[in-house]
Amino acid sequence: MAISARIRAIGEFISAGEKVADVGADHGYLELYLLAKHSDIFITAIENKKGPYSILDNNLRGFKNIKLSLSDGISAIDKDTTTLVLAGMGGLNIKKILDKKPEKLESITKVIVDAHRDIDVVRKSLVDYGFRIAKEIIVYEDNKYYVINEFIRDDKNHSYSEDEIEFGYRIYSDKLWPEYRNYLIEVNNRTIEKVKDNPKSQNKILKLKNINERLMNYGKE
Repeated sequence: MAISARIRAIGEFISAGEKVADVGADHGYLELYLLAKHSDIFITAIENKKGPYSILDNNLRGFKNIKLSLSDGISAIDKDTTTLVLAGMGGLNIKKILDKKPEKLESITKVIVDAHRDIDVVRKSLVDYGFRIAKEIIVYEDNKYYVINEFIRDDKNHSYSEDEIEFGYRIYSDKLWPEYRNYLIEVNNRTIEKVKDNPKSQNKILKLKNINERLMNYGKE
């Protein structure tokens, strides 16, 4: 079975012996990748949709160190879970999941995030919950860019700049940053072109132009 570059990138943040909860496990490809790498890992694979859960169950049934859960969010994670994976969903949804059961984060020391939009919302939320941004990487696959984030429990008060929250913490050191930055600028420029003749959109245009300027200068200080 071919494992995508995105799934492999998420898996590289996880080490042997960790007790992992994977929210939105889908068909269980991350679980299969981790099981192939680590014999002593334990994973709770959580999926809230019956169709994908049926495939998940079929793919992972019989593995003694896998627990399957047809449930929503982080309500089903065990109290000894140390690593939380939130992948393949939007940032607003991830924040909603965290805010619904914040007590479930008490045992969590590491959170791996693959938010497909509104990543800044997730960064701010997890920092507010007592995590620091440890590492961020960019993955390009199937003509799409993905930003994978690693957050580590650290109850010291870490402060981040507006650019670090919005664009990524030290993400400009990633080799794909120039391409990813140019992609973001291009998306903003397309939006500007669509709304440029609308008098009500002038504030939006100014905001997008400001973001583009910040993107071009990010990491140059």
